[in-house]
Amino acid sequence: MSRLVLHYTDSTLLMLEQTQTAVLGTYYPLEIEKPFARERMSGPIKEALSTNTLSACLWFGPDYTLFPRALFDPAQLTSYYQLNQGQLAQQNHLCFQIIEALDLVFIYSIPVWLYDYAKYDLQTPTVGHSIARLLQCLSAQNSTNRVVLLIEATHFVLLTIKDRQLISCTTNEYQQASDILYFLLAQQQKLQLPSASQLDLYDATQHFDFKSFESLLSQFKDFEHYTCAFYDTSTYQKQILCASSEDL
Repeated sequence: MSRLVLHYTDSTLLMLEQTQTAVLGTYYPLEIEKPFARERMSGPIKEALSTNTLSACLWFGPDYTLFPRALFDPAQLTSYYQLNQGQLAQQNHLCFQIIEALDLVFIYSIPVWLYDYAKYDLQTPTVGHSIARLLQCLSAQNSTNRVVLLIEATHFVLLTIKDRQLISCTTNEYQQASDILYFLLAQQQKLQLPSASQLDLYDATQHFDFKSFESLLSQFKDFEHYTCAFYDTSTYQKQILCASSEDL
């Protein structure tokens, strides 16, 4: 059977059906507060599960923190989260994933309704985070110096790797490409990244204008030795969201 990946944000459900040759993505708007919203969401999922095996249920949201694995105590999960994110919202549930290759624990919140839906309706105990999955995929590539941007609809994620170590993982809101560029410039100067780095940009939105972004980037001396690579939405979905367990 083909594999099914469900990817949620606060406003959309993306259903990815992966065959041996292709990945088919279908978006559905999420209006979970409206009457019968769960029933409308469940219909397409049940239909897809008749011909696909559920491979992963994923969430993207900006509320997360990273913690050293060696110091991690699951009983203190709430305290770790509050250090960077403050009080957990009543409608959210805390989760964590261990990223063994980086020796880190990824701590994040998801909506309670999604936790319940995955556990009781889908019979899957885990809702993963797409940023954690991206970190797992990148760590397997063992890059030396690398800057990675993941562009979502209203937020962008900036990951920085220096000497094969993850030194930064932040998520920020943006309105236009220049917002991303100026934040990248500030991080470049703050973290003293090598002048020659690989910049990989993953577009999860289907409409990010990489050519314009690359043109803006070229206007700054700080980035003149950067090597840029652009991965469109279908590539991001196939290589990251639909990555098999052997790839993670």
